[in-house]
Amino acid sequence: MTSPPLFHPQNITPSRQQVELQTSNSPSIIVDANAGAAKTTSLALKVAEVLEQQRRKTGRYWPKKILTLTYTEVAGLAFRRALEKIGVPAEVVKELWINTFDEFAVYMLQEPEGSRARTVKTPEELKGYIAQCMDEVRTRAEQRGDHHLQVPSDEGGGFYEQLIHQSLRIKGKMVLPEARWLGERVDRQLADNAGEDYTVLKVLERLERLRRPSEEEPPLFRAPGDATYDLASTLGDMSVEMPQNLFSKWPGGLHLLCVDEFHDMNAAMFTLLRRLLESNTNAVFCGVGDPDQVLHQKAGAEPKFMDAAYFARETGRATTVMHLPGSYRFAVRLAELAGNLAAKPYASFAKHETEVHPFFYAAPLECAQKIVEDAAAWQRHGGAMGQFVVLLRHPHQSVLIENFLLEQKIPYRTYPFPTYLHRPEVLMVRALLAASRPEFELVTSHRARHRMVQALVDLAGVQFDYAESEAESQDERLHAAVKEILHDQSLWGTFLKRQVIAKADPAIRRRLEAAMAVAATHTGDTMLDAMLQALDMPGLAAHHWVERQRCADAVAHLDGLKQAAMIFDSAAAFFRHINELDLSYEKLGDAKARKNSLILTDIPSVKGLEFERVTIPFIARGEFPADDGGTLDDERNLMYVAMTRCSRILTLMFSQKRPSAFEEAMLSSERA
Repeated sequence: MTSPPLFHPQNITPSRQQVELQTSNSPSIIVDANAGAAKTTSLALKVAEVLEQQRRKTGRYWPKKILTLTYTEVAGLAFRRALEKIGVPAEVVKELWINTFDEFAVYMLQEPEGSRARTVKTPEELKGYIAQCMDEVRTRAEQRGDHHLQVPSDEGGGFYEQLIHQSLRIKGKMVLPEARWLGERVDRQLADNAGEDYTVLKVLERLERLRRPSEEEPPLFRAPGDATYDLASTLGDMSVEMPQNLFSKWPGGLHLLCVDEFHDMNAAMFTLLRRLLESNTNAVFCGVGDPDQVLHQKAGAEPKFMDAAYFARETGRATTVMHLPGSYRFAVRLAELAGNLAAKPYASFAKHETEVHPFFYAAPLECAQKIVEDAAAWQRHGGAMGQFVVLLRHPHQSVLIENFLLEQKIPYRTYPFPTYLHRPEVLMVRALLAASRPEFELVTSHRARHRMVQALVDLAGVQFDYAESEAESQDERLHAAVKEILHDQSLWGTFLKRQVIAKADPAIRRRLEAAMAVAATHTGDTMLDAMLQALDMPGLAAHHWVERQRCADAVAHLDGLKQAAMIFDSAAAFFRHINELDLSYEKLGDAKARKNSLILTDIPSVKGLEFERVTIPFIARGEFPADDGGTLDDERNLMYVAMTRCSRILTLMFSQKRPSAFEEAMLSSERA
């Protein structure tokens, strides 16, 4: 029998299950919770209880004796909010050790490496390194007569994208480090046993040697997730003791170790977790998750790490499983839909109603119009605009919606992607028009002109000469180059032609000049169509971007641009309108009311968060679920996460012409 809780929360009345978790004496607790079942709040109660135990024993809090690790930054933000909501003092919450696994790994690696590695943020930054490794592996395969290695001889076949995507999973599974610890060769048999492509594995092996030749020096670069992988590679051989002398900052004497988003755990993260538990034997462990919210299978996430028997066997710790099956976020109707989709029982303990509104559209334009109508009504009735979120499966889907929102002067913000007005391919088209015809030169916003040059420079592959020092970054050189034209529009077109387009990569310059020639000479309603055809965005995108989906998004952005332009008398009128919209968006961005703006975002970015009103548009075959190489399970989990962010009103927008695989699964009970 457990003792009564020491911490008594504000603003909530804990359920029986939450009190059991809060007061449990088990050394390890795994909480299996449905979405909306207050798992983050439940974890916060556990932390608050340990804090109160500290205060009563010693007369003060010891927040650094509690470590909480998450997969994403947004989960950490949601956890801090939950702690403050239940009454943990803000100054204590601020001092708690709450990190993503990657942040924790970067912090731990600073001491042995001496400095931070350069961060690589885009796949395009990796192309040169991958090409070098492909050449080396191909040469060695030819020398050794290894006919099983099929390294492409050019950029065709999508090998860059294949390697980048599969490397996330291979690293998440710790395939290469485990082979090293066991003394195994990286050969075809190892690849078959790991279920991985042999060629990808060999090129990745060479890339990792190039990236990180030594564990005691900073690597050449790190991509997202690499810090976790690097730290796990250094510490993960459980047959040897952890090199404590390298890690004076390593946590010791923890009272509580927590993991949120436990369902997204991969082998690299679990390696760090095992080492933490090994060096903190007296710490209580609590991990919370929902196997139906796994969004990172591509990074090696596996639900097995939430299995109590597996966890106990791997850590040697007695483990208790607790369940939080019911939702406090949304009512019965939405709980039934979520249960239908996830094929599991789903209770609701919510004391409020949740409305679910299916909307069937014939054309995408209808989705955009409906969203703006709903947003205007929400605004009129006093709804908090920051509680109205539109969850998009693909960034390009924002184009039509943004145009209507801007026309109606409804404040909105986009993240993690920029507004479509600021996406590189749209900025490039605007820049080319400005360089081609006088009537397009009047771009009054300084920030817009800077963004347009930046986009054109990036897409054209231009490198500016340095202004004062060779050590200047490309951004610093760009800033120096555009300083004059930002304040003198008469120099705008000439600068773009002579300083950017003339210096572009030849394959891209041909497309840019062809598009400009059309824009300069073509008149009439078809000018924009003809210009975009000359630009050949599919070819330009394939030349510049690595990922097929990013290429498809670029083409879709310009298709959306054409659709938006159709209601105007001319391309000139449309782009004058775009410039005005750009100024309007900047004013929205500068206003305090920005915090109270409608949100256009993607689904992974809101995992762990809650909104009163959620709209999921464009639920159509090929769009959602997407046909981008992922599995139907991946897409189902995304939809499950999306719909369960809602507390009050959920609008689901289904295509009449291309019915989604989700429609029947979600609405079967509605039609019964």
